[in-house]
Amino acid sequence: MTGKWMVLLMAVVLVALPLLAEEPAPAEAAQTVITSRRLDFDYPKRTAVFEGDVVVSDARVTIKADQMTALFSEGNQPEMITAVGNVRIEQEDRVATCERATYSVKSGLLVLTGRPMVRRGAEVMSGSRIIFSRDDDKVKCEDAVLRIAPGQGGFDGLLKR
Repeated sequence: MTGKWMVLLMAVVLVALPLLAEEPAPAEAAQTVITSRRLDFDYPKRTAVFEGDVVVSDARVTIKADQMTALFSEGNQPEMITAVGNVRIEQEDRVATCERATYSVKSGLLVLTGRPMVRRGAEVMSGSRIIFSRDDDKVKCEDAVLRIAPGQGGFDGLLKR
């Protein structure tokens, strides 16, 4: 793998991992590992596609999916990252699941669709679509069902730290 592709891979990692994280990871925990059964780079199309048992591991978050695709700009900056199939995002005591997660770097929006659900202990938020906005710290849930357990921290504990 050439140095150019390693830079692209690291760009994918640096954008994908903070999806649910609010605090930066300590410098010593900055290593990220992406595993998959197959990795295809298409330089003319500016895409990287990870297929089969995709796992992104970092000290802050773990992302699992059947497939993950990253789209890059002409300047090799990540623009869009999409995880598809059995998507699971784990951070501390929170877990988000869905069939499709799309993250736009420009808009800062993470959109979960396909039976999306965010769970922390007994608390659960689900709906037809859940949208997290990185820049203004907002969450929108369409067709929302929110289950809050007494003594669990309430709405804030479910969605943010």
